[in-house]
Amino acid sequence: QESEEEEEEDYNSADDYDEEGYKGAQDRAELMAKSQLEREMILAERLEKRDQRKEQLEVRAKIRAQRNQNAATKRSSARGKATAGKDRASQMRELGAKRREAEARRDRDREQRQGGSDDDDD
Repeated sequence: QESEEEEEEDYNSADDYDEEGYKGAQDRAELMAKSQLEREMILAERLEKRDQRKEQLEVRAKIRAQRNQNAATKRSSARGKATAGKDRASQMRELGAKRREAEARRDRDREQRQGGSDDDDD
């Protein structure tokens, strides 16, 4: 568990370094007191951690953006389905109205024919 805590601390401390890998003036002075090899190894490790941190944050941002886009697509799709349902309902109403109009026309035509044939019988 200690190594996990150390890794998390290293991960979070990656934000503490400047462009060259130093935490500040005191850190720079302490590292300058070390041998060049030791100093370069420490700086290289810090910069590597910082780059890993940046990469992880970029990946997380991409995943978040993709999730948001997927959620938006789902919402849009759900709206499309609701709209399609409304369209279908309106289409059904139109079809019903057309049928009623056709039936009314047929009834009028039938009445006219029956009324005309009654005139012929007199």
